[in-house]
Amino acid sequence: MAEFRLGCDAHISAVHMVLGKDLNPHDTLFAGQAASYMIECGFLAVQNFLQTPHIVCAGLERLSFLQPVHKNDSIRITSTIIYAGTASVGVYICMTILPVKEKAAECFVTFAHIDEASGTPLPHYVKLAPLEMSALKRQQLYCRLKECC
Repeated sequence: MAEFRLGCDAHISAVHMVLGKDLNPHDTLFAGQAASYMIECGFLAVQNFLQTPHIVCAGLERLSFLQPVHKNDSIRITSTIIYAGTASVGVYICMTILPVKEKAAECFVTFAHIDEASGTPLPHYVKLAPLEMSALKRQQLYCRLKECC
């Protein structure tokens, strides 16, 4: 039987400048581009947490846009790992507009650790360290959404 190890959340973040190609017809950040940025940040966080690239995005939940993001805005995407299941990892992702750090969007993304050859889920044997209170509240919401905890 494999031994569990304690994973380290590096709180990965990325910064992007919103360009004309990223805009919808209303001249704000296209939702699909925002989701792409958020999933990419989550993927990098989970890859670091599990120490493997053998993961896939299994779902994006509760993507909420709170403020419009415009051309030439700089945005920061940050990740917090809030759940580690048997083969899955849940991440809270937040997008803020810089430099004022105004929250523009947030969501939860679930990733699954997979066998590269078959694509089937595999146990990752990584435990999540105790969470801070704000992350614990997000974990509780995530678990209610996913009915997993």
